[in-house]
Amino acid sequence: MKKFYLAHPFDSRTVIREWELRVEKQFDVELLNPFYDIEDRTDVEERDAGRAERYEKIIPSDLVERDIQYVLKSGGLVGIVDGSVSYGTIMEIVYANIFRKPVYLIVTNGHYKHPWLIHHASRIFLSFEEFENWLQIKDDSNVSK
Repeated sequence: MKKFYLAHPFDSRTVIREWELRVEKQFDVELLNPFYDIEDRTDVEERDAGRAERYEKIIPSDLVERDIQYVLKSGGLVGIVDGSVSYGTIMEIVYANIFRKPVYLIVTNGHYKHPWLIHHASRIFLSFEEFENWLQIKDDSNVSK
């Protein structure tokens, strides 16, 4: 099973979580979602419950170093660029590229020709469906296993 770090904006997390869980069931892939699949990540639950502000219960160095380690241990990165502001997503994409990991970007905001995205991506998909079709081809050919 191929394991990818799933970089995406915080504000898109609910929709992306639903998509992620469906894709994991449908294809031979594991998407590590840093908001839900990492131990001791309670700040998202606290914020969603209204008990904390966005960055209140986070130790920046712990969060960043942990996420970098997960990117390093992954088989690659799937990054969602949807127009929501996400400094972390962009930085995770850069780290994955520096670590020479494959970087698969799903760019839905129309900026798929941005030089920085092109430079850092192994492949750019213009929709979630296009990425899923590619996964299906990879599954059928056993290339990703």
